[in-house]
Amino acid sequence: MNNPKKIRSGLLIKKIITISLLLVVALIYTSCGSSGKSASVAPAASYSANQIKSDDNSYAEAPKAAPYPDSGYDGSGLGESIAFQEQVAAENIMNQRKIIMSGNVSIETLNFDESVNAMDQLIKDFGGFAETRNIKGKSLGSKALRYAYYIIRVPAESFETVLKSMGNIGTVIESSSEGTDITDQYYDTETRIKALKVQEETLLDILAKSTKLEDVITLEQRIAEVRYEIESLENKIKNYDRLIAFSRITVHINEVTDRTETKPEPVTLSERASRSFAQSLENFRIGFENFIVWLLYSWINIIIFLTVVWIVIIIIKKRKKRPAKNISQPKEEIEKAEDKTKEK
Repeated sequence: MNNPKKIRSGLLIKKIITISLLLVVALIYTSCGSSGKSASVAPAASYSANQIKSDDNSYAEAPKAAPYPDSGYDGSGLGESIAFQEQVAAENIMNQRKIIMSGNVSIETLNFDESVNAMDQLIKDFGGFAETRNIKGKSLGSKALRYAYYIIRVPAESFETVLKSMGNIGTVIESSSEGTDITDQYYDTETRIKALKVQEETLLDILAKSTKLEDVITLEQRIAEVRYEIESLENKIKNYDRLIAFSRITVHINEVTDRTETKPEPVTLSERASRSFAQSLENFRIGFENFIVWLLYSWINIIIFLTVVWIVIIIIKKRKKRPAKNISQPKEEIEKAEDKTKEK
C-alpha cells in the first residue's frame, strides 16, 4: 500500500510546479506587452520633442502626408474622404452618359464681311466644319440688308468655349444650348448587338453540323438576316458617336445699320415723349435716305413715266378743242340761211 504522506507530498510538488509555470508565463506576457508599448511610445516621444521650439517652448503643427498625392486629398477627415469619393463617382457617371449637345445663336453686326470672315476662322480654329453655309447679299434696289446662315459642327469638348466666343463675331442677341440624353438608346443598341453576335455564332455552329440541304439553306438565310441587323445597329452606334463627338450650333448673322442696345424702359412722360420724338426723327432720316436711294436707282423709269403722262395730257387737251370748232360751224351756216330767208 502507498504511504499517504508520500501521496500528499507528490500532489504538493505538482501544485508548486504548476503555479511556477503560470507565473513564468505571466511574466513573459507582461514583458512582451511592455516592450510593445515602449516601441510604440518611443516615436511619439521623439515626435513631440521635434515639435518643441527652442525660443518660446510652443508647439508647431506637424505636416500631414497626403495619402492620395494625385487627387489632392490630404486625409484630414472622414467627411472629406466621403466627399472626394462621391465626386469621383459623379464624374464617372457623367463620363458614361451619352449626350448630344446643340446650340442656337443670333448675331447682329455693323461690319458684315468682317463677321463672316471671323465666323469662318472660328470654325477652323476649333477644328470644326460648316455643315450648311448660306449668305444672302444685297441687290442695288433692295432695302433688305445682308444675312448669313450657318450650321456648324465643333468638337463636344469645345462646345461651351465656341458659344462664349460668338461675342467676337458681333453683338449676340440670343444664345441657347440644349442637350439630348441618348444613354439608354445607346447602351440598349450595344446590348442588342452582343445578343445578335451570340445568336450568329450559335447559328454558325449548327450550320457546321447540318447535313440536310433544306436546313443549310434555312440557316444561311437566317445568318444573313442576323448579319444585316448587326451591321445596321453598328452603323447606328457610329452615327451616335459622331453626333456626340461633334456638337451642332446654328448661327444667324444679320447686318444692321445701328447696333442693338438694351435701354431702360421710360418711366416719366417727358422720357417717353423724348424717346418717341428721337425715334420719329430716326425713322424719318432712314425713310428719306431710302427714298433718295430709290430715286437715284429709278430716275430713268421716272422720266419715261412723266414723258408718257405729258403726252397723254396734250392729246386730251387737243381732243377737247376739236368739238368746239365742229359746233361753231353749223351755227354760222344756220345764221346765213336765216339771213337769206329774210332778204327774200
